[in-house]
Amino acid sequence: MKPELVIFDMDGVVFDSEKVYYTANKMAADELGMEYSMEYYRRFIGAGNEQMVTAMTADFGDSKLIKKFMERSFNLIDPLVSAGKMELKKGFLELTSFLQKTQTPYVLASSNDRHQIDFYLQTLKMDLGFDLIISADDVKQAKPSPEIFNQAWEQPGHPAKEKTLVIEDSHNGIVAANRAGIPVAMVPDLIQPTEYDSKNTFGVFKDLQELNNILK
Repeated sequence: MKPELVIFDMDGVVFDSEKVYYTANKMAADELGMEYSMEYYRRFIGAGNEQMVTAMTADFGDSKLIKKFMERSFNLIDPLVSAGKMELKKGFLELTSFLQKTQTPYVLASSNDRHQIDFYLQTLKMDLGFDLIISADDVKQAKPSPEIFNQAWEQPGHPAKEKTLVIEDSHNGIVAANRAGIPVAMVPDLIQPTEYDSKNTFGVFKDLQELNNILK
């Protein structure tokens, strides 16, 4: 496949951020006396914060506790990022270098808030070359709704959807891309592909470097 537009998810695809989020969540949970594990955290990968709050409120039965948990988690993330804990995923720079050389535009479609995305990019002090950034602030529905990928695709001069490629790491992201009618490649991060993911992707790749070799 030779895509004419590439749409990157951010968390777990561009940045090795899920580990940072889990660390912040675990620290907040420990402070508040909540049981919290990586297995539990995996349930929310690829989902928006609203979905996470709703599910956790149902699980713990205390909306005030979950509000405190979310606020404390958010407050812990930025210091971790500033301390250099947020790293680029393997192969990202090589893949985007190839896209730039072939004059293939690439955009970011993240379920994160725009101010948080900007903070990560500013902290990294690198121009990652995105032609467009679509965030949670730009959409009404989180993944698995296709809205965010449709918005990322609907830019001036966009190619046909079949000539576009989404890169995702989560099941919700795979479903969203499928609903948008855009081919999707999976690069698993903390979650291994389900049977659905394996059958409904352009391919499952161990990292962005492997995907880059295929696109070349």
